[in-house]
Order: sequence, then C-alpha cells, then structure tokens
Amino acid sequence: MSLQEKLDKIRSPKLQNQRETAVVLSAVEDTLKDQNHTATPTAYFVALLALLSQSIVPSDGVVNKELASSVIYLLDLVTSHVPAALLRSKFSQILTSLGPALTSEDAEAPLLRSSIGCLESLLLAQDSTAWALSQAQISPRRAVAGLLTLASDHRPKVRKRAQDAITQILKHPPPSPSIDHPVADMCAETALKTLSNTLASSGSKKKREKEWTQEQHQPGLLHALQLVKTVASASGGWPSKKIEPLCEVLMSVSRSNNEYLTMAAFEVFEIMFTGMADQVSSAKLPRLMEAVSELKPSQNDSQLLPSWIAVISRGYDVSAQVNPEGTFHKLPALFQMVAEYLSSASHDIRVSASECLISFIVNCVPDSVVTGPSILDEKVLERLAQAAEDLLSVKYQAAWMEVFHVQSAFFEALRWRAIPLARNILSAIGSLRASESFNGKKEADAVLGKAIESMGPEAVLDILPLNLKTPQKGQAGRAWLLPLLRDNIINTNLAHFRTEFVPLSEAMYQRVVDHGASEKTMEVKIFETIVQQTWALFPGYCNLPLDLDEAFNQDFAELLSNLLYSQPELRADICRGLQTLVESNREILAVEAADEEIQLRSRITKSTAQANLDHLATFAGNLLAVLFNVYSQTLPQYRGYILQCINAYLSITEEKVTVFLDCWIRSI
Repeated sequence: MSLQEKLDKIRSPKLQNQRETAVVLSAVEDTLKDQNHTATPTAYFVALLALLSQSIVPSDGVVNKELASSVIYLLDLVTSHVPAALLRSKFSQILTSLGPALTSEDAEAPLLRSSIGCLESLLLAQDSTAWALSQAQISPRRAVAGLLTLASDHRPKVRKRAQDAITQILKHPPPSPSIDHPVADMCAETALKTLSNTLASSGSKKKREKEWTQEQHQPGLLHALQLVKTVASASGGWPSKKIEPLCEVLMSVSRSNNEYLTMAAFEVFEIMFTGMADQVSSAKLPRLMEAVSELKPSQNDSQLLPSWIAVISRGYDVSAQVNPEGTFHKLPALFQMVAEYLSSASHDIRVSASECLISFIVNCVPDSVVTGPSILDEKVLERLAQAAEDLLSVKYQAAWMEVFHVQSAFFEALRWRAIPLARNILSAIGSLRASESFNGKKEADAVLGKAIESMGPEAVLDILPLNLKTPQKGQAGRAWLLPLLRDNIINTNLAHFRTEFVPLSEAMYQRVVDHGASEKTMEVKIFETIVQQTWALFPGYCNLPLDLDEAFNQDFAELLSNLLYSQPELRADICRGLQTLVESNREILAVEAADEEIQLRSRITKSTAQANLDHLATFAGNLLAVLFNVYSQTLPQYRGYILQCINAYLSITEEKVTVFLDCWIRSI
C-alpha cells in the first residue's frame, strides 16, 4: 500500500480513535497548502517534527498524550518514505523527542508501537559511522538498547513490534566487510544476559525443576527465549563469539519438564541451524556444532539426552547441505558416537538415537557417493557398513527393533552400493528371521524388503538362498522369502528370473504332474503354491529391468506364450508383467527431470527406456496374436487384465492397427 493510500484511509476515519489523527493530518496539510509547499513525504515529515516538539518536551515528557499519539502515528507512516540523508541529519533530534514516549512507564501500547515504527525507519537509514558511536552517546546503539528492553515488554503487541523492528534492523546492516550487523553482538549479549538472568531468578536448580514441573508456562523465560530467537533469525545468524554461552544456557533450559520451554529452546537451535544453511553464514556452523558436542549429557540422562541428540541430528543435516563431502567423511565417527546410546536402559534415549542415526544416513550420504564414489568414499562406506553391522551385536540387543529401522535406512540410502558391504548384515538378519523363537519377524521382514529393493534379489538370494529346488542338507528352506521378493523386486535384472525362478517353477510343476490324477496331498499343494508364488515375482522383474534388450529374447517370448495357453492360473501374473514392461519404460519417458536424476533413481536413462520400448515393439505382433487368442478363450469376467496388456502393446506396435483389428474380429 502506498503512502497516499494510507493517508487516504486516515482522511476517512471509521473509528472514534482515528478521528484525532485525521484532524492532525488535516491541519498539517492545511499548513503546507498555506505555505505553498508540495505535500511530499519530506514536507509531511518536517511539519510533523514541529508538532512533535509541541506534544513531547524532553525535560517534561509527554505533555499532550492525544496529540503525541496522532503525530507519532503519522510519523510512523511517513518516515520510511523520507530520504536516508535527512533521517541521518535529524537523528539526534528525533531520538531525543521520541525518548520520553519510549521510556515513560505509563505510555500506552498504541503510542509505543508507533514510536517503535519511527525508530525502526530511523535506524535503517544509519550508516557505519553512526553505528560506530558508543551507547553512552545519543546514537543508534542507544536506540537499539531501548528496543531490546521493549522486546521483553509484558504487552504482547508491544513486544512483537519491538522484536520485528530488531529483526529488520539486523537483516539490513550498513555496507561493510562483516557478515554481522555492527550491533549484532550487543543484541546477542543483551538477549543472552536477559535469558541467563531470568533463568537464574528461578532460584536453585532443584527449585527450578520443581517450579517448571508444576507451572504450565514460564512467561519470563518464554519472552527471553523469543528475544534470542529474534536475534538468531536475523542478519547472519547468532554472532560467532556468543555461540558457546548461548548453547550452554539453551541446554539448561532444555532440562525443563515444561514442554513449552523445551520446545522454545530447541526452536532457537533450529533457527540457528537454518540461518547457517547459506554459504555466507555457514562459516559459523563448525563452531556451533563443536559447542553443542561439548555439552554432551551423561549416558543415562533421559531428560536431556534425547533433546541433545535431536540438536546433533538437525545440525549435521544442515552441515550436509553446506559441505556434503566433508560431512560424509565424518559420518562413521558420528555414527559410532550416537550408536553408543542404543545400549541405554531408557527406551526414549534408544528411540532418539535410532532416529538420529536414520537422519545421518538419509541426509549425510551424497548422491555422488552412490553413483560414482571415489577411493576415499569407498573406504568411508566400508567403515559405515562396519558400524551398522556392529549394531546387531548382543550389546544392542535391547534396541534391535530400533536397529532394524536404522538398517532399513542404510539399505535405502546406499541402494546397489550396499553390495557387498552389507553382506554380513543381511546374513545376520536372515538368521534371526529364520529362528522360531525370534519375536521381531515383522521388523526383520521390513529390513529384508529394503535389501531386496536396493541390492536386488540376486544379491540377496546369493546370501540367503531359497533351498527349495535342491535343498542342502542341514539347511531349512526359505519359502517365507517369496512373498517378500514379490512385494519388493524392482529395477533389477530380468535374466535372473529366467535362470533362478523359471527352472524352479518347472521343477515344482513337474512334481505336480508326476503326482498324476490322484488326490492331491499336502506336499503337492505346496508345490502348486510355490509355482504360483514364483510367477507372482514376474511383474516385479518387469518393472524397469536393467537388461531388457538381452533377457527378453525370442526364446523367452515363446516360453511366455506357451504358458499363457497351457497354464491359465499363471495368466494374470504374466499379463501384468508384460504390461509393466511397457508402462514402466513409458513412465520414464514422461518424467520431467534430468537424465542424471532419473539414472540415480532407476539406473535407466530416457534413451535406454526408448530403446527398451523399441525392442519390445519387435515382439508386439506375435504377443498380440497370442493375447487375442487367449482373450477369446477366457470367460468375460476374467478378461480385464488381458485387455489392459493388449492396450499396452497396441500403443508401441509398429504395424497397422487394422491388422490386429482383423485378428480381433476372427478371434470373436
């Protein structure tokens, strides 16, 4: 809203308390008109300053409260539009005039808010020379000291207006080599002193903890924390020299049983970290993390430790954004430091530690480490894998349920790089899962599912073989893996299905055939189930296979065609798989992203996806002929999946659609 629009609103007051301001504005404009002055912001400003001297006298204070309120309200609107040079020249006069309004004990909130607004505009116009003056003089520093006092005022609107003004001032420093505003140190020192004094005034530590437990709010502490947040969120973040004492005080506040205080303290940490995420302020981050690390609580401090772990987690999240490689190289040591807390007797500490480890893995492993690691990166990955493996030791047995969540994140972050780093992890979890007495089968299944999705079924089955076709002596079968494979196979080698599961299906089916027409035994039913479960894996193998052009050849196409004719119970899975081959590659072509991003996610580029569709198109004619025939032999209620598969291959065929329509008519 422009200045003229704001003044227009005042000229047509709707409320009683606005009429006095409208009268003052009218008088000012009449005076300007009588003196033949143009109604510019500067003209308004000079006229209002003259009126201000009539309503506020430095020696007597506010002599006309109604006039002072209206004049300062108008000055608040006008001052931000006045040239900075004029504001610098009039600084002493304005500050001296506003002083009584800002310091008067009986000053009302509206007058204070307008005075703060004038002061904000005045301070934003000051240069480095003015900011260099001491607080003992009539200077910008003295004005900021007044704002800092008002920023802890008991009246919410006054407090908020003062905090907003401080934020704006700190965010707009005068031109200088420093990243901090000249007054940032003073603001930080005052805010920290206010917080420390308020904390100390609560009495002894024992008394404080009792009070914090009983009271729902601690207004003084909350106001002091809000002032700290205001300073930390502005300019280049909290000044470097004041980081250590602030962290110490914040950790003391975090010990409170009052959730409001704890949340407010950690909001300050969050603001500090967020402010350091940019390149300009990131130089402060190492010092902040060092200060937080030195405040590490005792091993079993269930009150403070979860909060400290949360701060560490958030801090290294920001560190990974600013310095990905450097943070990644620290990861094994960080991982081991936090992992120690998984042996704690406190469930809350164990959960906090596991969540922190998950955050480390998710946020601190750069994409470049997955796509193309250096020799140093590979060594770091080995150390990280060893640290993850150590979590499965007896030492952390009480936390195994939390550890399983960490292992899932490990597989998800490293993707195919988990081969062969996670071989021992997978073997250990597989052994636990196979134990009848183990109670964490659901959690173990979640880890194995992530391993299958990330490493691929071939790597997983190399470590945990099914032992179904030719069981090895002394080793139980792992048929329980088949549902996990079905739900998690994606983006892997289709050739593995041909070499591993097609022979298994044939062997199991042959045993069913060998049984003849006799009544089915339980063993025969198990063989039939395994055949069904084996082909239920086929759609997963068809979801963006890495070797489509080699694995899907004429022999395999003929095998699928024969099965579509001969084994109706497998048709649904085969049709879904064939359809997925087309649709998964078409989805890659439709993605609006760079090839590097697509390849990171699926290891397939758009050009490869197009080549895959071209390859499938060479088989479309024969496959469609088979599908049309199968469609005609299938009851209407079971034809849906066949029709969807037909549509998929019609969309990529190079032949005339009319040819297939002829086939369709003949099949009917």
